[in-house]
Amino acid sequence: MNGQWIGDSSGTISGFAMLNLDLGNESYEGRLTLVNDKLLEKVSVVAQAKINKNKLDISTGKFVGEIFDFLPINIEKRRVGKWKEFTKISDDQIPKTGEVSGCLGGEGISGRWTINKCYEGEFKLKYYSSKRPSCYPSTKISSWEEFKNNVLKDSQYQKHIFRGQTKQWRLRTLFHRTGRADLNRYTKEDIPILYRYLSAFPNCRFDLSKKGELGALLALAQHHGYPTPLLDWTHSPYVAAYFAYADLKKEECNNDEFVRILIFDVDSWVKKKKYSSSLTAPLPTFTYLEPLSIGNNRMLPQQSVTMFSNIDDIESYIMFCEGNDKLKYLRIYDLPVRERTTVMRDLDYMGITASSLFPGLDGTCRALKEKYF
Repeated sequence: MNGQWIGDSSGTISGFAMLNLDLGNESYEGRLTLVNDKLLEKVSVVAQAKINKNKLDISTGKFVGEIFDFLPINIEKRRVGKWKEFTKISDDQIPKTGEVSGCLGGEGISGRWTINKCYEGEFKLKYYSSKRPSCYPSTKISSWEEFKNNVLKDSQYQKHIFRGQTKQWRLRTLFHRTGRADLNRYTKEDIPILYRYLSAFPNCRFDLSKKGELGALLALAQHHGYPTPLLDWTHSPYVAAYFAYADLKKEECNNDEFVRILIFDVDSWVKKKKYSSSLTAPLPTFTYLEPLSIGNNRMLPQQSVTMFSNIDDIESYIMFCEGNDKLKYLRIYDLPVRERTTVMRDLDYMGITASSLFPGLDGTCRALKEKYF
């Protein structure tokens, strides 16, 4: 049951429902969100949910769990991404305990929830975590020259951001690729440990009470392989092309496989969509960020930006938003791997090499290896 589940709730709290569960030794535990359709008139809540493994019947899919640590929240109607603790409710009105029961079947769960025996409702949720290949429509490009001459001519600086991938991977953050889903736990347990260890390095001193420095910490960790809920992008299509091709082995580039370059209309997205950079945001978000480059000497040469998301299946979310907004936000192009030598030579002429993108000894040696071996 671990992963992300999204759907609807009916009853006392009628509207959006999301359940993020991590797998523990004895149970599945994570964050439950119930958001009322009438945002300003009725209470929405977030709470911890726990389902013991021994209360999950494998043969029938039936389960029973508990809900606790409730936090009533107020979500502003004009900016749905912005939320705060609900201040109109006294402590004695905050729910204390609750339970959830239901049935797991295929990629969906349904059942009932009760809180304090006076609030109750039903839920239907769909599994929103996916290890399947990319589902978003893509366009195959025959050559690097075609991509430069036909595709990039329609791209605009600052309006579009780019991402290069060696494979046709589905858009997922490194955090969600680990099988984790509960960012509330990540905030309370993982970030303090990450902060403590990185603080040992002289150029990695962060004040997490200051706006933007948590994003800088996560961006730095992300650039060094630590799982975060960030997805790396760049302002440069040529830097994206480098990341698409660089890790391919030269001797394996005579096949009919493809690399991938993604182009995202971030300007239209920011103008149209609500946003939230809070790791514990109660509603789904895919938010554009330009993190501070504290201790991160790779960010500027890579023209790096990032998107924060609490959503596991980002592609399905983008397609859903495109359908609602009647806009095309994402374009995906697949380029042949056999173009690697041409692309890397072209990028070298532009000064886009490992030594420029990864300042330091590792980048220099990597650039020399690319050029002479």
